[in-house]
Amino acid sequence: MRFIKIKNIILVKVGSLYNENHVNKLYNSLNSSDSKFWCYTENAEGINPNINIIKPICTLKKWWNKLALFSDKMPYEGECLFFDLDIEIKKSFSLPDFQGLTLLYDYTKEYLFWRPHAYDVRINSSMMAWTHGEQTEIWNKFYSNRDYYMRKYPGIDRFIEHENIEYKIRNDLINIMQVNDRPEAPIYSYNGMKYELTRKIL
Repeated sequence: MRFIKIKNIILVKVGSLYNENHVNKLYNSLNSSDSKFWCYTENAEGINPNINIIKPICTLKKWWNKLALFSDKMPYEGECLFFDLDIEIKKSFSLPDFQGLTLLYDYTKEYLFWRPHAYDVRINSSMMAWTHGEQTEIWNKFYSNRDYYMRKYPGIDRFIEHENIEYKIRNDLINIMQVNDRPEAPIYSYNGMKYELTRKIL
């Protein structure tokens, strides 16, 4: 599988939920000589040496580290495509629009997990696309009051939606594995399920 002319493919591995095998598996499935690979992590042990390592710029819990990718302190330039480590890429797909922020549409959230009191949303940040330098206000807004936002919202999807950050969505790319009703989709999202944590990833 090859993704042509994506300048940067970015992964985040902070903490112990996922390990270097998850990073390397995604690298192998996405590998393209046209792309530069990055991993934002405090522990680079075992990660493929062809992946560029970015040390965390601050201490954040869990998924909140993904917002640091929008910081102007990041070393990459141009078009960026981020993937969570709990996804599988099943086949190539047409690239998202890199003008502005593009996220996935999670078609299951409304009827499976919808809780208005928890600021639930219909978007999914398992994949994000943007052009570096054009979305720094996302990080700046979050970091200006990070303790408040991390208490208020269960995750970054809610932060993006309810803090009125502009985004676009792709509705044709994702199969949510809790339902597994879109097997033709190119991206399988395990979305919190224990994806491959109990078996060795080659």
